[in-house]
Amino acid sequence: MTAEQRSPQVRRELLIGLVWVTAIAVIWSAFHLSGRLAAQYTLTPFDLTTLRVCVAGTIFLPWLLRNGLGGMRFWQALLLALSAGPGFSVFAFGGYLFAPAAHGATILAGTLPLFTAPLAWWLVGERVNPIRAASITVIFAGAMLLLLDATGVGQANQWIGDLSFFVGAATWSLFGVLARKWQVTPLRSAAIVATFTFVIFTPVHLLFLPSGLFDAPWQEIGAQWVFQGVIVFFGSTFGYTRAVAALGATPTATVVAVVPAAVALLAWLVLDEPLSLIATIGVVLVVIGMMTSGLRGPRKAMAAD
Repeated sequence: MTAEQRSPQVRRELLIGLVWVTAIAVIWSAFHLSGRLAAQYTLTPFDLTTLRVCVAGTIFLPWLLRNGLGGMRFWQALLLALSAGPGFSVFAFGGYLFAPAAHGATILAGTLPLFTAPLAWWLVGERVNPIRAASITVIFAGAMLLLLDATGVGQANQWIGDLSFFVGAATWSLFGVLARKWQVTPLRSAAIVATFTFVIFTPVHLLFLPSGLFDAPWQEIGAQWVFQGVIVFFGSTFGYTRAVAALGATPTATVVAVVPAAVALLAWLVLDEPLSLIATIGVVLVVIGMMTSGLRGPRKAMAAD
């Protein structure tokens, strides 16, 4: 180990990265468990979407008015907001009305490469190396086993929840690829998603869409407001980028692979949602595919990325 590696600054960055990457795993696992729990109470997926962005939207609105869209056109900003705002949240939370937490965590997190790879090839010309292609194949096989479980041994209409999760994963993948294509910084993308969703979606939600905000107890509203609007949004937005800066993109991304397995175990223990054998194999395949998707191929393949 070199003197540089032993330096206090390096050790400090490593510690910061480990703290944030652990926090992200906990936050994302809790997100899926809370989404499943929320489906059993009063608030609708539209309510949860509004609560998710109301704090950040209020905070980011003055910043966005002062700093602008960074050269983006209005329709581009609107598309980013729709894909990462209601496009993701409504389908993610809506899926938990029908499907268990482990299905949501596995599909929402695990199937992102299934949609990101073809979108990145189409929109930004990114080629897929052999290792990434193999990992996507494994993830696809696991996802199909989960869908088979939903249509076979799962509860009635569980397949609707799984399909909703697939749509949520697809819209989030679209957001990520478009943000890369248009070179939107993380801060500006977070500001656009939160502000546009809050200003445009919330009035439509309150006027025309099903809502339980006026019927739910204040404890339920307050808990979701704090967790979804503060902890999840800001923790994910800042924490993930800080972990990447400290540890690197690939080690940080690997934490996502922990989430489906952790949620499957916690859902069994806390929510009494045991997995069937088919679903268990599906989760394992998705986790394996996620862990290998961050690996690089040989040098020739790397140049094609």
